Amino acid sequence: MRSSEPKCVGGLLMLHRKDYLDDLAKAKLAKAAYELGLEVGEHGHLDTVGWVGAELRHIMQQAEELRVADIIRRRYEFGKEKGHVRRQGKYNQAPSAHRIRPQGPVGAQAAPEALQAVKHDHFAERVSAEEGIWSTISVMRFARGNEDIQSHLSNLFAGMSDLHDRIMQMPVGRTPDRTFDSALSMLTDVGWISTYEVKFFDERSSMANIDTTSMLARSFGKCDTPMCSPLGNVMETVGLKTFGKPTLAVEEACMAQGNDHCTFKLFPREVPREEGI
Repeated sequence: MRSSEPKCVGGLLMLHRKDYLDDLAKAKLAKAAYELGLEVGEHGHLDTVGWVGAELRHIMQQAEELRVADIIRRRYEFGKEKGHVRRQGKYNQAPSAHRIRPQGPVGAQAAPEALQAVKHDHFAERVSAEEGIWSTISVMRFARGNEDIQSHLSNLFAGMSDLHDRIMQMPVGRTPDRTFDSALSMLTDVGWISTYEVKFFDERSSMANIDTTSMLARSFGKCDTPMCSPLGNVMETVGLKTFGKPTLAVEEACMAQGNDHCTFKLFPREVPREEGI
């Protein structure tokens, strides 16, 4: 009887391993389809001839084998559409001499204002939305079947969202530095940090430097690299509330590395525009 038990357990492990490899293959295939579509849409390639057609047929053949042809096709079309939008964006950012200027009812004097009106604030993404979605899916698949990990993930997402809402809904201080201090105080109240010291703050450049005692690092233990990325995301919300613009937080030193504090630097995430664009 005992000799049959390891075979059963081994069989279950092999089955779990196969499911995991299938999921990994599907995720990689979806990423390849999206990237191919992005290339086709951005550069205006034909997807029925040449290397593009061969690559697409190869991807779809694998998709058929994994029984995800519809999903993979949609990922390809989504990437293609996004590439087309990117191509149009590049065209719209061409030098003004080659751009069609909008005509308003008040004549040529209205053209500069009209061009200014269609501009949108640009900022550098932490990661692309596509990468964020697929990373989330990968983690959720990894946690599938493990109730403890699923519960922790749900608490993580909910806790980060609640903290973001709490910071964004707090009253604005009379000055940006007071807003900044109030937001950091809130982080101590909820327990993300136990102490903080603002080493540098500049409203004009939307930059700041903070030393904190991170509860994440204190609980995590030793690590070769800074590990408080969730706290960094929270700091970016603090920057958004304080400066009124998207902010990037970089952890330059971490207590898990043996430092006395976790040091974060905040920068504006906006991408500078070139003159005439």
